[in-house]
Order: sequence, then C-alpha cells, then structure tokens
Amino acid sequence: MKKNEFMDLLITELNHNKVPDSSDIADEYEQHFFFKMNDGYTEEEIAAKLGDPAQLAGQYAVDENQRILKGKGIKAFTVFGLSLAAVAAVLFFILIIAWGVVMALFSLVSMVMAACLISGYEPLLNIVPMPSASSILFGLSLIALSVLSAVGCIYFAAFVRQLLRAYRRFHQNTMAAANAKPGLPSLAPFYSFASRSKRNLRRVALATLLAFAALSILAIIVSMLQADSLQFWHMWDWFK
Repeated sequence: MKKNEFMDLLITELNHNKVPDSSDIADEYEQHFFFKMNDGYTEEEIAAKLGDPAQLAGQYAVDENQRILKGKGIKAFTVFGLSLAAVAAVLFFILIIAWGVVMALFSLVSMVMAACLISGYEPLLNIVPMPSASSILFGLSLIALSVLSAVGCIYFAAFVRQLLRAYRRFHQNTMAAANAKPGLPSLAPFYSFASRSKRNLRRVALATLLAFAALSILAIIVSMLQADSLQFWHMWDWFK
C-alpha cells in the first residue's frame, strides 16, 4: 500500500469513528512516513509495518467507559513515575543544550580568530606573533575548523530536537497507555535529514576536515621553515 492510499484510508476511518484531534493524529503518521522514508524504507514497507489503517483508527475510538475502567489506579502511578523521569530528563537536556551552545561559541570564536590572523589584527598577533604567511595559513585552517564545527552544530541541533520530540512522544504514549488509549508511532531518537541535505552536509564536513588538516600541516611546516626551528612557538615567544 502506498503512502497516499494509507493516509486516505486512515483519515476516512478516523472521521468515520469521530475521533477527536483526527488531523493531529494524521499529521503524526505523515511525519512517521517522512522519517522512515529518509531512513531508506519504501512506502509499502512502512505501511505494512504500521498495519491496517481501519484497525489503527478503530483503536482511537475505544469506548470512554472502558478507558476509565482500565486506567483506574494506573494513571496516578504512571504520573508519579513520569514526574521522576522528567527531573532527570530536564537535567540531561540542559547539559546537552549547554554543550551545543559551547560548540556554537567555539565555531564563532574560531571564525573571529581566523579573521584576525588573516587581516593581521595587531592585538592578537601581539599575543601570538608570527610572520604573515604563517598567520594567513593558520587563519585559513581556522576558517575550515569553524565551518566544520558549524556543520557539527547543525547535526547536534537536529539530534537534540529529535530527541526532545522522541521523549515527548514517549511521554504521550505512556500516558495514553495508562488511560487505556492507543499511542502514536514511536519516534527514533536520531533525526533523519533529507537525502540531498544529508549528502551536502557530509560533503561540506569532509571537505572542511581535509582542508583543516592540510592547512594546519602546511602552516606548521611553513612556520618551522620561517623560524628555522622545529619549535617555532618558542622562537616567536608565544609562551613567554
């Protein structure tokens, strides 16, 4: 079954069963198809794994009295457990978001330092004095490092966003189970970029990694030759 056919049947059955928030449920299944297709699955494979759209829609139309009976006594325990888990989750997300901020600042600082080295900005060169050729090469290597770090930030931001969505879905499905309600498809913790975006990011990351390595090595060799010493940093009094 193709995606459009699956979604049409699902929406029809949801509306037929007068399921509340049917549009939100349909949107979640649309996103599920999107992420799974980015992971390499075909529309038919995804639809087959999800099952019959009519049965899925029927799960959302469970009698309300039955839900109350099944969920009685379980909901309070579930809320308590999720509350404890939420404390740990909040601390965890604060830490990884802080790390993302550090990565972004590192990328920005690297670019600023590169601009200073290439332009010959004196305050910086007074701290780490070096000839212009070495300064330019180190500056170019820092540009590559900055772009590489920026790509890493993009990947990391997408990962954190997807992790937040996956945790939110887990929370929703756990509460739904406690209320004897059907849950939505679980989400993978890793974000799947569209194929074209993934290829472009990988190309930029690989190119900047190679550029950073090559320029850094070249800058070190040139610095050794200009200082006439393997320990050029001592010759230029970087750590005096």
